Amino acid sequence: MFMKIKTAFGNNNPVYEDAMKIRTAVFIQEQGIDAKIEQDENENRCLYYVGYVNEQPVTTARTLQTEDGVLVQRVCTLKNFRHQGLSSQLFAAIETTAKTKGEKQVWLFAQDQAQPFYLHNGFRVTGGQVMEAGISHHKMIKAV
Repeated sequence: MFMKIKTAFGNNNPVYEDAMKIRTAVFIQEQGIDAKIEQDENENRCLYYVGYVNEQPVTTARTLQTEDGVLVQRVCTLKNFRHQGLSSQLFAAIETTAKTKGEKQVWLFAQDQAQPFYLHNGFRVTGGQVMEAGISHHKMIKAV
C-alpha cells in the first residue's frame, strides 16, 4: 500500500494536528488512556512523522533526541490500517533520518502487545518491565 510520509518539528503545525487525531483515536478512545497524560512536556520538542494513505492520516510516531540516541514515542496506527506494513515504512523513515544525523541507535518503550512488531523490525528487548498509563512496556533498542 502506498503511503506518503510527512514530518514536522514541534506542536504548532498541520502534521502535529494529524498526529494528534491518530493518537486520540488509538490511545484515548481505543486503549482508554487518560487524555490528561497522553500529551506531555515534550510535545514541542519532538519531530513528528505522519503516514498518509489517500491523503488520510493513518499512522504516526514522534522522535526526541536524547543522550542515548533517538527516542521513538507515541507510535500508533488506526485500527483499519494495521498489519499492512505501514508502521514498518514509518520506522524506515525514522531510521533513515536518525542515520543521516549520525545517530547510532533508536530506542523506545514498547507496549508488550506490540513487541512482536518491533522484534520483526530488528529491535531487541534491553530492559525490564515499565508501567506507563497502566500498560506494561519494555525498553527496546535497534542499531541504525
